[in-house]
Amino acid sequence: MTSDETVTVKGSMVRSLQKFIETDLTSDQRAVLLRSLPAEYANRFTSVILPTETVPIQILNQVTEQASKAKGEALDSFGRRAGNAAASEAVKGIYRFFVRVLTPPAVLSRASQMWSSLYSRGKLRVEDQTASSARLVLSDFPSEPAFCARFTGWVERMARMTGSDNIRIEHTRCASRGGTYCEWKVTWT
Repeated sequence: MTSDETVTVKGSMVRSLQKFIETDLTSDQRAVLLRSLPAEYANRFTSVILPTETVPIQILNQVTEQASKAKGEALDSFGRRAGNAAASEAVKGIYRFFVRVLTPPAVLSRASQMWSSLYSRGKLRVEDQTASSARLVLSDFPSEPAFCARFTGWVERMARMTGSDNIRIEHTRCASRGGTYCEWKVTWT
């Protein structure tokens, strides 16, 4: 990927993060967050973003990092909670019913399609899938710790919404830590 190629995400993901921050951070913490961002990011993040708009993933990552600092919470914990909230936000109304009747393998079978509808780059594959486990592999994507924490939380919440128990997700390989791709192992009962 060249340095001038911007990877984008649909505005629906940004809106989910905006809502999470609005409810999770105090007004003082939100003010600290906004002051910590470059003016263009602060302005963009406080404006209305349509679900169909695209926004550079870098903005979401920086907002997540700075929000976790403003909150005084570790990035991994904050990002996972933000990812959980984003998954809950993504599956509202009638869609919540469909997720509840699907099994984790059925939800995961749609992961690649969901990915390509949200992100402008990257390939998400589900590999080694069984009735109680799967491996998610994300390649060709500029992963950062903030993104990986949010995505971990998103997958975790989606699996929980199926009604499965004992969900465990482990981020076993990370492109932001020197790997050539990111990998998550997910198990459930």
